[in-house]
Amino acid sequence: MASRDTAASSVPRKAAKDKPVAGANLHSTSSRSLEATDEATVTGTGLSEYRNLLGAEYREYRDMTKRYKVTVPFAKDVSVTPEMLKKFVLGSQRIQQMIDEQTGIDPKQRAWLVKKIRDMLEEIALAQSLPVIRTLGTLLNGIFDRIYSGLYVNEVKLKQLQAQFGKQTVLYLPSHRSYGDFILMSYVLFCYNIAIPGIAAGMDFHSMAGMGDALRKTGAFYMRRSYGNDRRYWYIFREYMRQLIVAYERGIEFFIEGTRSRSNKALTPKIGLLSMALEPLFMGEVPDVLIVPVSVSYDRPLEEQLFVYELLGVPKPKETTLGMLKGIGKLMSENFGTIYLEFGDAFSAKEYFGGKLNRSQHSVAPSFAQILSKQEREAIQNLANEVVHLQQRRMVLTTFHLVALYYNFRKYQGESVTLAHLIDGVRQLGALLADLGAITEVEQLEGHAVEKQILASLDVHRNILQLSATDRTLVIAKTHHDFSQVDKRKLKGYNLSDGVMKLSVPIFSLQLYCNPCLHWLAVPAMILLVAAAAPPSILNRETLRRAVRQLRELYCLEFVLCANREEHDFRAAFEHLERQGLLTSTGPGSSSDSDRRVSIAAGKEETAAIYLSVLGPFLCTYLQVTNVLLDTFRNQRKPFTEKDYLAEVQQYVEQLLLRQDRNVHPYCLSLDSISLALHSLVALGGITKSKRDEGGYAYDLTAMTTIEEINGQLRVYSELLPFQYLTFQSAVTGSKL
Repeated sequence: MASRDTAASSVPRKAAKDKPVAGANLHSTSSRSLEATDEATVTGTGLSEYRNLLGAEYREYRDMTKRYKVTVPFAKDVSVTPEMLKKFVLGSQRIQQMIDEQTGIDPKQRAWLVKKIRDMLEEIALAQSLPVIRTLGTLLNGIFDRIYSGLYVNEVKLKQLQAQFGKQTVLYLPSHRSYGDFILMSYVLFCYNIAIPGIAAGMDFHSMAGMGDALRKTGAFYMRRSYGNDRRYWYIFREYMRQLIVAYERGIEFFIEGTRSRSNKALTPKIGLLSMALEPLFMGEVPDVLIVPVSVSYDRPLEEQLFVYELLGVPKPKETTLGMLKGIGKLMSENFGTIYLEFGDAFSAKEYFGGKLNRSQHSVAPSFAQILSKQEREAIQNLANEVVHLQQRRMVLTTFHLVALYYNFRKYQGESVTLAHLIDGVRQLGALLADLGAITEVEQLEGHAVEKQILASLDVHRNILQLSATDRTLVIAKTHHDFSQVDKRKLKGYNLSDGVMKLSVPIFSLQLYCNPCLHWLAVPAMILLVAAAAPPSILNRETLRRAVRQLRELYCLEFVLCANREEHDFRAAFEHLERQGLLTSTGPGSSSDSDRRVSIAAGKEETAAIYLSVLGPFLCTYLQVTNVLLDTFRNQRKPFTEKDYLAEVQQYVEQLLLRQDRNVHPYCLSLDSISLALHSLVALGGITKSKRDEGGYAYDLTAMTTIEEINGQLRVYSELLPFQYLTFQSAVTGSKL
């Protein structure tokens, strides 16, 4: 095998290998340290730190029969086995108190309850089996060799993480864009001889014949999606999480977003599991917890088409082992390009919380009898927001992300895209994103290398975009979707016509590859949008900041924009736009003075339109949502359910698409964005959410003025967009579906 020094000298490329992936302010110390980390990523070395694990020089790493010299993150004097973990839970003070409360002195009741607890633990608990790990790893070797041209791991960051092992429990928090995320994580850790952690998995996997047990033996522990009023289950699972943190030396892994992102954007983090994991830290039962944000970037997610269908309302198929095997069989003839995986800059939870970590308040009673305070939960929500932010900053934007973004921009303006246009456009986008601090596949490419990278990317995504044989113009690929097989009774929204579905599917597919860029471009786009809407004579920096804040508040769930990052995000985006020559400031004083007038620079309108093209579909979606609320639900004068709302908005958007109205985009049919708009309006006070007696929630329009004002502002912004979005319609129908 080649030496690691030899491997380190190579820069990863897309070319195929030889063959036979909103909170309160932080404590000041924590905020400074994380902001320093944030700024450091801007000047990082990017792709030069990554190594292709599928390369020939890493063959020994991937050998599943190798001697496994495992490194554990937090070695104990006595290694705790999975069976010992279950005994610790059953014998804990929390569970013993629950047994006493529920059974009293009745020995039969006690024995029955103990058996029920053991059964629950058997459902939850992880296991370890090296033979199973080796077998699954061997299967993955074969699959990865067939469907991926590269699996790039940031080895520099991984070595830095290993250097921090030994002082505290490790909490791996990966992004979640595919079912393959936790399998991929385990695979990479095994290759580098690092212990596979305990991994929180949903009950969907538990019910899969054979596979549920196999995953358990590789470290998966199972949790129900909802506990409801089952206090017993909640107590047991909470105690199991506690024991994993306090006693287990291999670390824990779970997805802080809670579920896969179908839209390929970040999701607002959930803090249920995170609170359980950090509770022992607040209670003084562990000295510290090492937080490891993990970023997984896919050139092409395995579930690409399923995600598009789900966003349109087609329910996901039930996970079964047979279905999974059939799916793998179909995938084996496909090319899914590359994966990038980074174990990001780990940080101490104790240092992060700083003064908010007041353990003395929990010393007055046994820890098992206490819960976290409201302030502590708010601090945990802040940490969760920061983790998602750090994940996004280290996501690698693949070449096709830039291709899709540029193609959309040109098509919005009714312009064709030749290969020559595409090369120039991808270079331009690569430079803009690099200035913002993003890592892209084109960041170190020069000359013809950019063209080769684009062609390789189009080969991977030939199911979406293709170059015509005659004039090398980019066109939407011909697709064949049979929607007659969809059970219309199970749709989550409106029963869309086949014609609208055929129009929407390819455009949704494209949008999924634009969405990862939103982390970088959303705030600059908001600044440009406000600058375009306001007369330069009245727009100063402070007025601009206030208007952008209103947009941030409306789209905080859509783009995961947190209040405690507002100042930093605005400053960074404003300075970026100034560096790019897109914004000009005139008037007395320094460039940061609030009385200086701000406007879009003359001659830069086309470049500004690139940013606005990213924001456009979401402006249109929220505009049409508020139209429906004002035109339909206001007249009903009664509460409505989310299901009724989703169907009504989709039906309304379908009619606009058929009429080819201006301020509408096929992505306005996205149930993900329609739902996020509803919950955003609840947070802004325009809609009231309440529990229904029969279960679920009801929504009521309580502040019509708020919704009317938002609708009016969105209408102004949408009219400013220099696009006719439905130029896409001819592009799709031209594909002769």
